[in-house]
Amino acid sequence: MDDITIRPAVLADAAAIAAIYNQAVLGSTATFDTKPETAEEREVWLRRHTAPQHPVLVAERDGRVVGWASLSSYSDRCAYEATAEASAYIDERERGRGVGTALMQAVLDAGRAGGVHAVLNRICTENAVSLKMAERLGFFEVGVMREVGVKFGRTLDVMLLEKIL
Repeated sequence: MDDITIRPAVLADAAAIAAIYNQAVLGSTATFDTKPETAEEREVWLRRHTAPQHPVLVAERDGRVVGWASLSSYSDRCAYEATAEASAYIDERERGRGVGTALMQAVLDAGRAGGVHAVLNRICTENAVSLKMAERLGFFEVGVMREVGVKFGRTLDVMLLEKIL
């Protein structure tokens, strides 16, 4: 992990963020999106992540973005201002090397510094790697939402997890 640099995302990272996300869109149940996103759509998304409690971080190896993590607004209702939803996506060539855990820990630390109190995470129950990472990071199960998504012709369950910062 010494050769990985974690830093705040900038607009110039939008294409790399979209490319990594689209790997998950097209090939996994890590996201329930089914339509790939463009760099322009990710630029709009990045512009919405300006609040201190909604950081977007990227991991770089040799100047190339190899993963990203974010905290996004859970709800637009005022009482949820200190609650965020976590996401992390890693380039498929970099998975299993600790990049996801390092990014998630960094984004949780940034969220805490920005005033986040509770972080939610929704993970497809078949995504054992992400569930294990969430557990290592101190997330606990809130419950399972049964048959809430359909992807690749399969009906899928989602586990809701939470971590108090």
